[in-house]
Amino acid sequence: MRVGIDLGTTYSAVARYNAKTSRTDIIRNKYEKDLTPSVICFMDDGSVLIGDDAKDMQRGGGGCIASVFKVSMGTHAACAELNGRSYTAEELSRLMVRELIRQAEASAGEKIESAVITVPAYFDDLQRSSTRAAAESAGVTVTKIINEPTAAAIYYGYKHSEGKNILVYDLGGGTFDVTIVNVTNSTIDVIATCGNHNLGGKDWDETLLNTICDRFYDEFGEDPRTDIRKRYELLADCEDYKKSLVNYRKATAHVAFGDYVGRYELSVEDFESSTDFLIDAINDVLDEVFEASRMRPDQIDEVLLCGGSTRLPQVQRHLKKYGFKTIVTHRDTDLAVAKGAAIVASLYSNDDNRIRDLSISDVNAHSLGLLSIDPNTGKYRNEIMIPCNSKIPISVTKPFRLEEGNLTDQVEVYMLQGESPVPSDCTVIKHEVITGFINNGKGAVIDITYSYNEDGAVTVTAARNGEELPVIEEAIPEDSSWISADPSARCGNKRVSKSIAICVDLSRSMEKNLPEVKKAINDFVMSLSGEFTKFTLIGFGDKVKVLSELSTDEEDILGAVEAMKINKLGRGTDANPLEMVREKLASEKGAKMALILTDGIWGRRNEAVEDAAACKQEMINIVAIGFGEADRSFLKQIATIEEGAMYTTLSNLGKTINTIATAIIDSPTGLVEHFR
Repeated sequence: MRVGIDLGTTYSAVARYNAKTSRTDIIRNKYEKDLTPSVICFMDDGSVLIGDDAKDMQRGGGGCIASVFKVSMGTHAACAELNGRSYTAEELSRLMVRELIRQAEASAGEKIESAVITVPAYFDDLQRSSTRAAAESAGVTVTKIINEPTAAAIYYGYKHSEGKNILVYDLGGGTFDVTIVNVTNSTIDVIATCGNHNLGGKDWDETLLNTICDRFYDEFGEDPRTDIRKRYELLADCEDYKKSLVNYRKATAHVAFGDYVGRYELSVEDFESSTDFLIDAINDVLDEVFEASRMRPDQIDEVLLCGGSTRLPQVQRHLKKYGFKTIVTHRDTDLAVAKGAAIVASLYSNDDNRIRDLSISDVNAHSLGLLSIDPNTGKYRNEIMIPCNSKIPISVTKPFRLEEGNLTDQVEVYMLQGESPVPSDCTVIKHEVITGFINNGKGAVIDITYSYNEDGAVTVTAARNGEELPVIEEAIPEDSSWISADPSARCGNKRVSKSIAICVDLSRSMEKNLPEVKKAINDFVMSLSGEFTKFTLIGFGDKVKVLSELSTDEEDILGAVEAMKINKLGRGTDANPLEMVREKLASEKGAKMALILTDGIWGRRNEAVEDAAACKQEMINIVAIGFGEADRSFLKQIATIEEGAMYTTLSNLGKTINTIATAIIDSPTGLVEHFR
């Protein structure tokens, strides 16, 4: 069977669509309940309790409790620790999904073939990918990731086909989404969505917890929140107190901690007064969605409430005050998301023609941009690629360029999530490296494409002159503070590997220039040294010799530079170093470059030109720097970068090399500027 799974922050549910009855039913858990608590308890004996059993342990203060871990999806943060082992939200979600599937299969008496998993509309690419990975590692084939408000709208729209503008108001246990949807016949058209993935029923529970614990502390001088197990126990109690306040307008809290027992009367008036700031946060999201949709509250035909937290009277009063005409409450408030997901799951079967005719159009919740350099200001900026609330799936391609004189053959893409043009106001959600192109230093143009699929996952592709380029995903750097600084202040990305062959003409004519050549090479090496930069030193004259093998050991190459002597390789320049360059660099990854320093006229020039072409085939850039009596036209022939065939004097040789070093340091960052 194909199912829909609402993997909720506080409660989860599994549903299926029955083609014979045209009904969508919840598959109950082993306790015959529609909802399963999203709680996991690690016992001291190593056993693991999940769902209702874990919730009971939470209320009793036993075991190591993990709950509300959904809000940490997409991060590596530890949400639970036991016996020295920490568990991420993805790992906990895997355990949760596995148990949901096990109980659903036992209840239905059928094996689950595949599932549609729901996520908050405001989940980003990392959170969506993490949710999919958790489900798939639990043994589930995930056919689709769908937004929770969209799933609820699908369930509602499937049952009510008349044309309406609906605002899906999804206030769950840990997340809040607002989505405006047009429902017409068999079409579900999402117009706009906004949300806050850190706002939900848990915040009302936390406020109650703080109120009770503050009163306990005032009375006894002890704070129950300092004991993690007691804190989880009280949070479970606060959920019950909240329900009593909703249903009976009052509740009595009992707190036993240490040698003390406190008893506190709670009123709905005090509760609502202490949580008014949460209503303000809700109001902000509503304002955002109407700004994004360019609609007004009076254009909404119905407000569809989803999530148990919408039962709070202050929430419903706020909606009426905001100006909505009709607010729809129904018995499926907690189940609409799972049932909508089940309907989507059935789209992948041929069981029901009515389901197959259903058309769903969704939008993305966040703008996605690319870190770039503003061509007007020279500062970092967020170049928006896909604006928020764009219809998905969508692909957008924009050309970007490398500045003239930039010698890199790698470009980094930092994908930014956020609306601000200021990168430091946004979140870096992906780090990709584009490789596989030859850069002649004239200003290479790279076409970068963002593709946003129906699951809300984003991929990056790139091309140059119509030819697709390799794109490698890399880890997001832990320190991204440089984004808020000036581009010129950045010292480069040490994660991008660079292999550089320094080839020095040691023929007789170089004798008077050698001391300053050594100093220039020293400065060059020191400016680039690091664990991701390798150097090799090659001397040439009438023969070629490797003076320092390719390595990241700066002391080794600097020692070899200092030991260089004239005439040790012959008096002339009949041998060229390019064949040795290719041998040393061809198999290396990352940016590859040969830096040739010469002042004479080479013999066997045709052979050198052929070797230079072979280097080009291996993606090795060649910069030839000549001075004195060097043949400039010949240097242009062997240089893969035309501007690199520079004819200069010894007095500005150091400056020339430093300019190249700056380009190598800065260029791999991928901070390219918008071309058009």
